[in-house]
Amino acid sequence: MKQIVVSCLVCLLFALDARAQQPAAPQGGNPSQPVNIDAAGAEVRPGHRTDCGNAVYELGGGTTLFADCIDYEIDTHQIVARGNVLFANPEGRIAAESVEFNTDTGLGTFHNANGLISLGAKADRKQFANQDPDIWFFGETIQKVGPRKYHILKGGFTTCVQPTPRWDLRMGNVTLNLDDYAFARNTVLQVKGVPVFYLPFIYYPIQNDDRATGFLLPTYGRSTLRGQSLSNAFFWVINRSQDLTLFHDWFSKTGQGFGSEYRYVANAQSSGNLRYYLINQHTTQYTNDNVVTTFAATRSFELLGNATHVLSPLWRARGRVDYVSDIQTQQLYHQNVARSSNPMRTVDGNVAGAFRAVNVNASAQWTEVFSSTTHSQQYGGTPRIITTVAPRQIFGMPVYTGLTSEYAYLPFRTIDDGLVTTDHSLHRFDISPSARIPLSKLTFLTVNSSATYRNTYYSRRADPATGLFVDEPLTRQYLQLRSQVIGPVLTKIWDTPASSHTQRMKHVIEPTFTADYYTDIANFLATPVLSDPSDKIIGGMAQFTYGVVNRLLSRSRATDNSRSTTREFVTLGVQQTYYTKPTASQTDTQYTTARHGPQSLSPVALTARFTPSTLVDANARVEYDATGEGLQLLSVGSSLSAHNTTSNVTFSRTSVALSPVATFMSGSTSLNFLQNRLRATYALSWDIARRYLVSQRTSASYMAQCCGVQVDFQNFNYTPSSLSPIAADRRLNFSFILAGLGTFSNFFGAFGGQP
Repeated sequence: MKQIVVSCLVCLLFALDARAQQPAAPQGGNPSQPVNIDAAGAEVRPGHRTDCGNAVYELGGGTTLFADCIDYEIDTHQIVARGNVLFANPEGRIAAESVEFNTDTGLGTFHNANGLISLGAKADRKQFANQDPDIWFFGETIQKVGPRKYHILKGGFTTCVQPTPRWDLRMGNVTLNLDDYAFARNTVLQVKGVPVFYLPFIYYPIQNDDRATGFLLPTYGRSTLRGQSLSNAFFWVINRSQDLTLFHDWFSKTGQGFGSEYRYVANAQSSGNLRYYLINQHTTQYTNDNVVTTFAATRSFELLGNATHVLSPLWRARGRVDYVSDIQTQQLYHQNVARSSNPMRTVDGNVAGAFRAVNVNASAQWTEVFSSTTHSQQYGGTPRIITTVAPRQIFGMPVYTGLTSEYAYLPFRTIDDGLVTTDHSLHRFDISPSARIPLSKLTFLTVNSSATYRNTYYSRRADPATGLFVDEPLTRQYLQLRSQVIGPVLTKIWDTPASSHTQRMKHVIEPTFTADYYTDIANFLATPVLSDPSDKIIGGMAQFTYGVVNRLLSRSRATDNSRSTTREFVTLGVQQTYYTKPTASQTDTQYTTARHGPQSLSPVALTARFTPSTLVDANARVEYDATGEGLQLLSVGSSLSAHNTTSNVTFSRTSVALSPVATFMSGSTSLNFLQNRLRATYALSWDIARRYLVSQRTSASYMAQCCGVQVDFQNFNYTPSSLSPIAADRRLNFSFILAGLGTFSNFFGAFGGQP
């Protein structure tokens, strides 16, 4: 629970310190004596003063005491105020029936007290429906027993500052040590006067960084697969740079889940987080179309994390883990479409740095891709060490030479039912010296030529007859020659005096041409081809890539509030590649679509982007086969941000040889109404080619002055090839939002994964 739970009491109780810490101007030379501002009648006796009739005392530090009658013992500095007592300072006020207070020690007691305080600029006004972030509190007694220690008996608070609060939090008694901790016993959350939640005790750290340990508000859910669910979380502030969240989920049909998330920030450039979740699933039966499916009791876990560390000014380390022990559990439980359809496990990390002109990147990566729950492929580099010598000019000539070398152990295995059925893992060492010569100094024309020699050693080779790997080493060598031409670049600039937003426009046309030639590779058929594109290079061939890029740029007019800026708002490019060996078309990574057979010409690739402002972005890519196959790829995406609306949509259509046409669309729209008090989101994932909606999701939240609700509904449809016992899972999540109290998204992405 956030610190705001207790801060409403803390800020007001600071007022009790005002007299002890900042004494008022003395009267009669006594630094502890308050100043009498006004009273209708006063009675003065030796060592005693009584003011009645709307008495007002200034206690110093901007704190004022109002009461019907105020008795002041001059010798003991004791104040007793009775009748309509009001203790006010700039942060808020406390009203009570009576008060005993010592202006010298700063100790005292309020009887039958209540107060109001504003949380000020620190509060998130969205949680208060954009109204004043005020908190009202009450207590049978509020007693200051030490310099920074208080006792509150039978008290509570609410952010609903209205005659009938929608909710309040009541506590039997509270002990507060300012800037240290608060301990509350017998805490009850009431909604419209009805108790709905009870905790026997709560411990709150009270710190200045607005982070505090405590329970977050629970989330209720229901789904066809899991039944009813209740999600709880506990947030632990370890210190200023570390925290830990503990999760617990209860599912009425499938069992329970336990998890934790650890986060830390070591410095401005070093941080990380790690999430672990364990699902303890009991034996469950489902009936679908009169077919009974039994899920055996299982335990599975998921581990997610990443970290980045700066080791020195020149060296940096990075790590990432995305591992799930059971792919089926991930598919059935996750409410995020990307997570539920992710068939991969990945663990990787690297250390990178530089020493003068030498750059070193040492990494280890392991990836496993599943095509079913029992069949997978493992690949990666464990380890992979890449050393690069930056290009340097030699002998004062316009020639720049560089060097790249790589050593890697490349695992490549096929797994069936936990057993390795094929293992093509091998060691590879590669060294590539290169030289580059710039041939043009013209501003409108760029010409670069380069030569790269590549020598690669493999610890295994492929048998050309069977394709199987054999334990015999192989050394492959080839030379790549490249010439790249950009231009002549054509440019036109014109002023736009009729436009109120644009000062001038610029149109740039950039023709591009690249020629690559690869020498013969004598033992190409014995090359052990894994996942690296460089292993697929075909020797004894040339390829020519040609295209043109159009750019439209605009320069905005300067205003009193902004400077003039330049924006590239339209980019349109087209390119194609010709191969002297048609088989090279099947391994060219410049194009997304694979070829059914060898082709001399690649697809024509068209890319476009339109960004007229920071609020609008649209992009598209088209690959069209001019040899007769027709449209191969169409991908379109756009996003729009307006005052109350945020929308995005993506559409893709891919035609891959020997595979069905894949057509998919996804998008979402978020709307804000009533000054952000009402928010609604609709999201869609649609597999058009297979004629079913993968997921539809509707989320909404409403905040009144001090409380609100958030609701999340999702209809998730499983593919016929999945192992789900049901065709669709309908999921509902519901949670209250109380201003100042924290809620959360559970591990599986309730409420869209947003807190």
